[in-house]
Amino acid sequence: MNKQIFRGVFILGSILILTGCTHFIRPPKQPFASYQESERVHLAIGLNITDELLAAKGEPHSMGDTWVIPVGPYIATNAAILAEHTFEGVVKMKNGQLPPNESIAAVLTPKVAYVNRTMGATSFGESIVDIKVEWTLSDLKGNTIWVDTIDGQSSGSTGWTNPEKVLKRALEDLLTKSQRAISSA
Repeated sequence: MNKQIFRGVFILGSILILTGCTHFIRPPKQPFASYQESERVHLAIGLNITDELLAAKGEPHSMGDTWVIPVGPYIATNAAILAEHTFEGVVKMKNGQLPPNESIAAVLTPKVAYVNRTMGATSFGESIVDIKVEWTLSDLKGNTIWVDTIDGQSSGSTGWTNPEKVLKRALEDLLTKSQRAISSA
């Protein structure tokens, strides 16, 4: 009887030790506000926020652990702010549906192409957060006018830097570069 109890405790303990954990690295609660002031593009656009964008997240795995990085809602919120700083007119759209009585010349659609966090070999090693967003500007028939994939990146120590601060810097890098690319296109 004692052998069976010992064996059960041993198996249960082994399962608990070998099972990985899920960690969340959350984006900032406040939207990014440090866009460069510049002349706006003389265009009224529809900003197309898709369900795919809202659900976008990274799920890198390391040593049995999963790191969930839900960036979609943050990028959707900031895409609207970025568009309002960049274009003369912005109409928010959901999944390509233009609201009634609105007039636009083009549609801007952001899509998260990549989200990852690397881990250093030790707690002092470098951890890199990398996010790529594809921005597509299309005419009202769906023909692509302009497309670019923008990369935002930041790094810190794997064990000593708050991963949410590293994510925040990567998102800020992404949004700053996105505004520059869209404005100069």
